[in-house]
Amino acid sequence: MSHLSIRSVTKIFAGTRGAQPTTALQPTSLEVAEQDFITVLGPSGCGKSTLLRLVAGLETPTEGEILLDGARVEGPGADRGVVFQNYTLFPWLTVRQNICFGLREKGLSATEQKEISESYIESVGLRGFESHYPKQLSGGMQQRVAIARAMANDPKILLLDEPFGALDNQTRVIMQELLLGVWEKHRKTVIFVTHDIDESIFMANRVAVFTARPGRIKADIAVELPYPRHYTVKTSPEFTELKARLTEEIRAESLAAAAY
Repeated sequence: MSHLSIRSVTKIFAGTRGAQPTTALQPTSLEVAEQDFITVLGPSGCGKSTLLRLVAGLETPTEGEILLDGARVEGPGADRGVVFQNYTLFPWLTVRQNICFGLREKGLSATEQKEISESYIESVGLRGFESHYPKQLSGGMQQRVAIARAMANDPKILLLDEPFGALDNQTRVIMQELLLGVWEKHRKTVIFVTHDIDESIFMANRVAVFTARPGRIKADIAVELPYPRHYTVKTSPEFTELKARLTEEIRAESLAAAAY
């Protein structure tokens, strides 16, 4: 049995003020194994984020079903950690308090909260910033807090929606390597939405390629590059070959999206 099963899922948003309904997602299926790191790649507006929100339980499928360890996803839950592009930190809480938020909600003791938060503060490189507030941190550091908060709650699966999209290129590369380091240590299942081809290859062991809107998965491509990964892997022949293939896949869909 797959860890996560997405079975013929569609999503249609009702029109407002007399507008026609919008089909965001055509029938889409995907089987995800435990500890997979899957990137979802496609042109803007193709339904990538909609799929992630459906898995998170923030949206309900129009048709089809999503199963996590055999249980149907009916809404949000602590078994899925979500990280968005805009950080969504609580500005009135410190770094440590943000990371401990879900742990407090679960009723863990102060000692347990400190022990778990210490581990993730160390993992994401926030030692020395435990008492800082979000407004005192750079964008990259705020995203580190968001990742640590999601991971600290010990979800079965981590869902990331273009988490590095708002960062400058240098910070983005650093964050990619940091997230891979955290993943290699804790081996959570990850679904990572991106529109960046290099990022999709560098991070994942599988790339799910979306069509133009209304989206569906058109290709599921294995990335057979060894872990741990360093940015120098981007100069390898294997990386270059995958990039050429994905560039052509996305180019065709971007042209289709422009004509939609």
